[in-house]
Parts: sequence; C-alpha cells; structure tokens
Amino acid sequence: MVIIFLGRPHPKRLLVFFLAGAWLVSLTIGLVAVFAMDGAELRSSTRGAVNAAVYISIGAFVLVVGGYLLGRPPKPKKPKKDEKPSMTQRVLTKDNSWLVFVLGIVLNMPGVWYLIALKDIGLADWTSTQKVVALVGFNLIMFSFVEAPLVGYLVAPDWTRALVDRFNTWLRRHARHLIGYIAVALGLYLLVRGLLAAL
Repeated sequence: MVIIFLGRPHPKRLLVFFLAGAWLVSLTIGLVAVFAMDGAELRSSTRGAVNAAVYISIGAFVLVVGGYLLGRPPKPKKPKKDEKPSMTQRVLTKDNSWLVFVLGIVLNMPGVWYLIALKDIGLADWTSTQKVVALVGFNLIMFSFVEAPLVGYLVAPDWTRALVDRFNTWLRRHARHLIGYIAVALGLYLLVRGLLAAL
C-alpha cells in the first residue's frame, strides 16, 4: 500500500489518511480489549491457563503458515507486458482520500501479532496509564512502515521514493521465504512459551 501511495500524485495526503484510519481502528479495539481484560480481574492461575492456551494455539497456527509458505514453489515470472494494475492501484487512480481512510480501517483489523500484544498488555500488572503508553508504543512500531515513509516524504521526498523502490524490488524476490522463516521461528517460540506457561 505504501509503495502504491508513493507512486500517486499526492502521496503525503494518502499516507496521512491511511494512517489515520489504521490508528483509529487499532487503538479503539486495543483500548477496549485491554481494559476488558483488566476489568475481568482474572486470578493468576487463570491467567496462566489463558497464556498457555493463547500461545500454543497461535504458535501452532503460525508454524503451519510458515511451513506452508516455505514449501510453496516460486511463482513463475510473468512478462512485463502481461502485468496489469492491481485492484488497489485501479481504485486509487483518482486519489480518493476518504476511500484510503476506509481502507486504513478495513485493512488494519487486529491480526495475530496484535492479539498477542493485547493479551500481554491486558493481563500485565501495570497501571492504566502504563497500559495505554504500552499500547500506543506498540502501535507506533506496528505502523512504522507507514510512518517512516511519511516522515521521509516530508523531509526528503526524492530520496524516500528511490529507497522505497529499491526495497520493493528486494521484497518481491524474497518476501515469501522471509515471512516463512519468521513465521516458523515465531511459531516455535510461542509453542515453547505456551508449554512453559502450562507447567
């Protein structure tokens, strides 16, 4: 999405609207989930059981996804003349800022990593202020791939565009295996952490 935005006539505006939608949905769901868990006042034994179940189930799922990605054969390269603009590129032809805001909401519903973070923050023995700070900090890191180009575009637009193009070229060649290895490593880590929490 960021690469598409940077190729449009007004990338800064699109990045701002997309980031606004992403932050809105992510923080809203995050605050509700964290304080719902905090209000539940789970006992330490119950928290241990919740930790074990969450880590083992998510770890097993992520491990399967990682194995699937690593086991898939590489896609055959299509000749450039056969490449067509993606649906997202066609939709963004007119630089509809409010549509980008809605995309930011829809495409940033909580994923696996965010759910793990919400569980850890919600069940931590922290004050409400500390939980809010941790949640905001996690979102800052989570959306850094949108925030960094936005800052770069404000400071050095030409350099930022060239850097994103080089990164996109590298990512097209290595994305599947990179995500696969990360998923396998994370899945094993979560399984071990879940088994330790169950003991």
